[in-house]
Amino acid sequence: MKPFLKLLLLLFIPLALVTGYALSTTDIGWGDFELEKADLSALTRLYSPSSSEGDEALPSSASFEPESQLANAEVPDSVALDTVAIALGGDTVRCVGGESIDKDTLPQVALAPHPVRVAEPDSTRLRIMIFGDSMLEWMVKRLCDYTMESGYDLSSVIWYSSSTKLWAETDTLQYFLDRIRPDYVLLCLGSNELFVRDLQKRERYIRAIVDRISTHPFVWISPPNWKPDSGINDLIVQVVGAGRYFDSRSLDLERASDNVHPNKEAAAYWADTICSWLGSPACRQPLPLAQPTEQRRRHYHSYVLKPVH
Repeated sequence: MKPFLKLLLLLFIPLALVTGYALSTTDIGWGDFELEKADLSALTRLYSPSSSEGDEALPSSASFEPESQLANAEVPDSVALDTVAIALGGDTVRCVGGESIDKDTLPQVALAPHPVRVAEPDSTRLRIMIFGDSMLEWMVKRLCDYTMESGYDLSSVIWYSSSTKLWAETDTLQYFLDRIRPDYVLLCLGSNELFVRDLQKRERYIRAIVDRISTHPFVWISPPNWKPDSGINDLIVQVVGAGRYFDSRSLDLERASDNVHPNKEAAAYWADTICSWLGSPACRQPLPLAQPTEQRRRHYHSYVLKPVH
């Protein structure tokens, strides 16, 4: 075989393997690690400009009645941007449509060390936003199965090592609320505060967060305790009320190698339990979520913020 043909073959085989895995519905992983798939969405848009993804009508079960005091709340216009790459360098954030955003408008937090490319939430679907700490990392993947099955648009904001204090005292939460414009908000915070003693301060932080999201239906998902806490969970449910609080403490979850975070399978079970509860009468403002019927490639908008030291 001629040398240049050997070279072409050597280049083609890895490309075929990467492309085949990206297009498949199978995930390959070892323990708590999963092999990431290449993002071929740009190619999809290039060759399928009339793709109907994102054009589905809202299911009739996806409507929510606002509480009386929120009935006259102003609903902001939808965001016009398509895709944005958040970068560390330069003075602006460049968008696919040629538009740009001043870096001063970004939240004053440290962003992920590599550019994060995300599609804008689809304004034609019910938009679900979930935010919190690293406990979300595996759980949100299974949550995505439910939101895709239900025809919803999911956005996840994970701020590693974050606490109620950080979310309450920065403009990060407001930034993402304005950017995503969610119809329903889920949050999971408290894992980094299980053993705190300054509960009076924590109550102020919790109330500040609740005040900021209170114009939306919301549920606070309690941290999946690996040890008994010193009162943070009781404080959260006291502030938000039982109908807006999913209690994870009673779940028996297998842990990853750090003995803290739920492993991949346990996180999926955790998400299954949450989704079942969200559609039940126990939830003050139920969110109907369809049981996933098939395995498919997950698609959701992911924002990652690194710890602030």
